[in-house]
Amino acid sequence: MRCLIQSLTCWLTLHTLLPASAAESTSPALPLFRAVDLDRGEAAQTTLSNGKKANVKLLDVDETRDAIRSAVRLARVSVEVDGRKLTLDSGNYRLPVTFAGVQIDCPVTKGYYVNCDPFEDSWGLQKDARLRIWPANSPWFEREKFTYPARQRWFATQTQIGNEPAYVDGGDCPPRKIYYHSGNDIGGCEGFVDVVSACDGLVVSARGKAMEGYTNAPFYKPHGDYDYVYVLDEHGWFYRYAHLQSIDDGVQPGKKIKAGEKIGVLGKEGSSGGWAHLHFDIKALQPSGRWGIQDYIARVERTNERGETAVARLAIEVAAR
Repeated sequence: MRCLIQSLTCWLTLHTLLPASAAESTSPALPLFRAVDLDRGEAAQTTLSNGKKANVKLLDVDETRDAIRSAVRLARVSVEVDGRKLTLDSGNYRLPVTFAGVQIDCPVTKGYYVNCDPFEDSWGLQKDARLRIWPANSPWFEREKFTYPARQRWFATQTQIGNEPAYVDGGDCPPRKIYYHSGNDIGGCEGFVDVVSACDGLVVSARGKAMEGYTNAPFYKPHGDYDYVYVLDEHGWFYRYAHLQSIDDGVQPGKKIKAGEKIGVLGKEGSSGGWAHLHFDIKALQPSGRWGIQDYIARVERTNERGETAVARLAIEVAAR
């Protein structure tokens, strides 16, 4: 019942945001996972994408912080799935774990709100932790509906993903709040890497101009920014592409776009900090009814020419060293 109420809250919020024509024509498609926010000691039953039910309970949350800046270095949750206990590490490049007939991960815990950059609510989390649950044999996301957004290999250069802490050395004067990088920075060569749409969707903002009816969308800045593009997908999720050196002329608010279609060229514009990279993130309605980051690392199942996923390839390369 609790999961049903959370899902209904998200549906109502999304339909309030969307223009009437869009809201009436189609209902947002459900992803392959189910998300649930829980407090310590709270339990919920959720119906998975294959129709089976799973009972989950959050037993405890343990967050390890450093002694100098009090930054979260490791967040760990203890959960119970259908009566079996499991400990999960949260965020920071962690992938879903198969356990008790499901796959499960924990993208964020509430402790990340302490001593963090207050510019925006990155996660939309009001309880102690968020869990995402897939059927045991399910892919994490629909492979045919997702394309890696940069025309280069994953981990070709530096990345920041999964609540990795930044601004933790105290070198800023005066010291600033810690910024947990909930989005996805994909480093690359300025002016040489094409940025493509990760999904089929509708361009709702480009170059700081938003499509009529979407001015209250979860943009990082009102209407976006000059180096930003936002694409809305079939789930009602907003995909942000930022710091673009250039944006293709055909990418305009109100235009439809296909997965793999070029959006622009990777750069270091705007708030990039002078580092050439693509900032890519996905904002989705969370179980709280608020907008928050849809953790992305589990989506990186980009198949390379040998048929291996990027994650599997990385594991093979590390093991061979």
